[in-house]
Amino acid sequence: MPYIEVKAVDSRFDDPEVSRRLIARLTDAACEVFGEDARPSIWVVVDGVPARQWGIGGKALG
Repeated sequence: MPYIEVKAVDSRFDDPEVSRRLIARLTDAACEVFGEDARPSIWVVVDGVPARQWGIGGKALG
């Protein structure tokens, strides 16, 4: 079972349609690699993380 996990700053997912599109397109991309028969077993998890919990280059984003 392919499992795809996406983490991004939670404000990226303020619009629920963003998550829906991301899930659909990542599933489509995985099907291009694994074959269409894999579609029912592809898991996509979208995780919005508060900016204060992200760090880049040793500095917090929020």
